[in-house]
Amino acid sequence: MLMKNGLLALLITVCSLNALSQVVPDTTNITIGDKTIIVIDSNPTKQQTEAPTDNTEPISDLEVEDQKLLLTHFAGIDLGFTRLIDESNNSLRDSATDWLSLNPNRSLTWRLNLLEQKVRLYRDYIGILTGFSITYAGYGLQNNIDLASSDSAGTFGVAIDTDDRDYYKNKLRTTSLQIPLMLEFNSSCNPKKHFHLAVGVQGGWVTTSIQKQKWQNELGRFTSRRRDEFNIQPLTLDLAVRFGFNKTSVFVNYGLEPLFKKQLGTNVFPLIFGIQLTQF
Repeated sequence: MLMKNGLLALLITVCSLNALSQVVPDTTNITIGDKTIIVIDSNPTKQQTEAPTDNTEPISDLEVEDQKLLLTHFAGIDLGFTRLIDESNNSLRDSATDWLSLNPNRSLTWRLNLLEQKVRLYRDYIGILTGFSITYAGYGLQNNIDLASSDSAGTFGVAIDTDDRDYYKNKLRTTSLQIPLMLEFNSSCNPKKHFHLAVGVQGGWVTTSIQKQKWQNELGRFTSRRRDEFNIQPLTLDLAVRFGFNKTSVFVNYGLEPLFKKQLGTNVFPLIFGIQLTQF
């Protein structure tokens, strides 16, 4: 009877170990003398359920688009200075064009670059950049003059009797809608460490032009704000350059078309330069 019970117990033990080895494949048998120690993995399915790790996971389309935006440097707010230069690239005025002399401290520009779009040519190293911007260019006239209206004989400065009006602020301001088309280069695909350069043209349309004047006499303070065409060229075309490091950019725009219509006055060309205050 005892032998039957022992054989039954041994049979049950063998069956149990066999079933355990099928359920728990990760076991280790350690034999010491006539004893066997079985080490069982507490989570035998861990390696089967965990997905293999791969550090080279494919980049999604959204991440690619974000990377492209990080390596484009147009959208943002620009602030700079305006100058007028002649066909000899001279900013100094002679006696015939002295009426166009500018006050540098009052000749400022700022630009809202609202949209940007980039077409990759070679990864993020080379691409074509375009966008849309609104540009405000101010020309602080140094002399005590009025600008001729668009229906006048020409674009000339008209001297004002200083006993009647002596302008302490005399500014011509234009507002333009502009679209750039530039070839952009990046020294690296790392958005946190790269030099960038964009060269091309920037075309625009002058929507408004205003001359704002302030003067004072014995009768009090006066302000005049006159909106006119002032014989200003309605369509503009600039040679544009933007360059910098990381998110810092400077820009230079050189007018390929004169500020005033060619047949109506002295040819002077806008020169605008400055820095990008922030990027969108």
